[in-house]
Amino acid sequence: MAVAIRSKRELDNELAPGLVESVVRSLRERILAGEFAEGVLPPQGELATEFAVSRSVIREAMQQLQSSRLIELSQGRNARVVPVGSEAIIDNLQLFMQRSQASLLHLAEVRQPLEAEIAALAAERIDDEALLRLHISVRKLAEAKTSEEQIDADIDFHRILAEATGNPIYLFLMDALAELLRESRRKTIGLGGVEPALEGHRAVLQAVQKRNGKAARAAMLEHVQASRRDLEALMERKGRS
Repeated sequence: MAVAIRSKRELDNELAPGLVESVVRSLRERILAGEFAEGVLPPQGELATEFAVSRSVIREAMQQLQSSRLIELSQGRNARVVPVGSEAIIDNLQLFMQRSQASLLHLAEVRQPLEAEIAALAAERIDDEALLRLHISVRKLAEAKTSEEQIDADIDFHRILAEATGNPIYLFLMDALAELLRESRRKTIGLGGVEPALEGHRAVLQAVQKRNGKAARAAMLEHVQASRRDLEALMERKGRS
């Protein structure tokens, strides 16, 4: 009885899901370990030889890695590792806010413990250069002529504090939330003007300058709660209209 001899392509197609998963797992580990020089992956043909699979398996693995935002693909070039950043989280947060029942009030609840702790740690760890940048940020907020300039200065103040903690995850989280915070600022500054934000920033700055973590935490908590109260007032006003 004749035995059918199947080609490597046919065998790969039959085993494709498991092969693709194996390649994706291996490449992900190597990417996260920083193995690829200058962030460039080898050509797909070379990877196919290395993993002993067909090019179709490699192409599918590349697509999955791109969907995970670990690499970027472009015609005629080797795949490149995507630099570390908050873009993927930002996109997902924006989509989540649009498609769920989450609101800017929910964001305000998250900000309270997050930014209060950031302010406390910043007060304990801030250096003179970052402290000067905080002073400049407050001055820019006071002198800003347009609402967008005011929002930029406002966002910058909170980002400097996150950076001053020395904890990169706090900075990453603030960058990820930046666009949502910008939307919140547009509403609260539009409602009550810039003075409440300016008053809050000055209170936080005073505590940070004194290296008083407890006072910085309390000042930031009051600042964020004031923003939340403004949002609640705005929504109540809309509900009556």
